[in-house]
Amino acid sequence: MELTDAIKGRRSVRAFADTPVSEADLAAIVEAATWAPSPLHLQPWSFVIIKSPQAKAEVLQSCQQAKQGVLEAGGPEWVKKYGFDFLEQAPVLVAVFYDAKKGGLGPYFNQPHGALQAASAAVQNLMLAAWERGLGSLWLTFFDPALAAKALGAPEGLGLAGIMPLGRPAVESKAPPRKQAKVFIDRYGEPPAG
Repeated sequence: MELTDAIKGRRSVRAFADTPVSEADLAAIVEAATWAPSPLHLQPWSFVIIKSPQAKAEVLQSCQQAKQGVLEAGGPEWVKKYGFDFLEQAPVLVAVFYDAKKGGLGPYFNQPHGALQAASAAVQNLMLAAWERGLGSLWLTFFDPALAAKALGAPEGLGLAGIMPLGRPAVESKAPPRKQAKVFIDRYGEPPAG
């Protein structure tokens, strides 16, 4: 598969077939994630592979608590209908953690998010590598990071960039429309010539 095909073909999957993810595929996907760029090459990420029904249920519960918090705070109406069934349905979940202390020199110039940015690049690599192997994924961020991290037994101080359900898609998804990119030349607001 060509990289451009993977980029344009990848979909956010919320319905998974009952097909296991092989250990070889899982290892290759995590390895691809570790080839992401990171500030000062500090590689601030770590991964938790979630397979057991009990661990999935704990992740699900932390997501449902986040949903309840959004509803109680007067969040958008669509949240009421949002379900997390895919967390139990997916054969495996991969949580991507990051150590904020491994974010490079950013704190010296008011840019404290280097580790999160690196972990996000690792997430993208993970999702593209999964798609290349015929596996769907979803970059789930609808959780309370502290509750989800506690449910997964993460040490205090680690951030959570996302939880990715992985598995064979149960249905084919169409690409959502893309907005025209905002592109400027030399300075923000300066349109390209021509």
